[in-house]
Amino acid sequence: MKLIRFVRLFALPATLALVTLAAHADTFDWTLTGPSASLGGFSVTGSGTLTATAPTSGDAWVITAITGTADGSNITGLSTFEGSDNLLFPATTYLNTDGLGFSLANGTNVNVFSFYAPGSTDITPGNNYGEIVSTASFGVGTFSLTENSPVPEPSTFALLGTGLLGAAGAVRRKLGRA
Repeated sequence: MKLIRFVRLFALPATLALVTLAAHADTFDWTLTGPSASLGGFSVTGSGTLTATAPTSGDAWVITAITGTADGSNITGLSTFEGSDNLLFPATTYLNTDGLGFSLANGTNVNVFSFYAPGSTDITPGNNYGEIVSTASFGVGTFSLTENSPVPEPSTFALLGTGLLGAAGAVRRKLGRA
């Protein structure tokens, strides 16, 4: 009988802990810059923040949100412009050859992509990312990414809350018997 009580007591917190691990998301600050115009500098520059969900297997993170500005216009959201898959590889070259697609408030669509597959070691510094812009321009430049400190997610707070409720219930039950 005690085993059943033990299992019931810890079933909900254990489930919430697994959900927290499966839905891990991080934010990354990004900048898009280009070399001199003689090297084919970007037609669009920008900066902002990406939110990406960690993979349950493999090393491809799914970009779920983007904020910031590019080419002097606010970014309105992610897109699949020019076949972008919006995958992130933080441990290697950051983006793959399908790239990151986003839309701007001025109606422009942008796809920033790596010329090389993740893990490649033959990327020329400062000239490693291409860009296709819906206004028919193309450029070559640098896409930089910095991971921000992880922020607790709502499920983490839910797990903490259920633990506190359980402790309060146990104290109340114990005091009620006295």
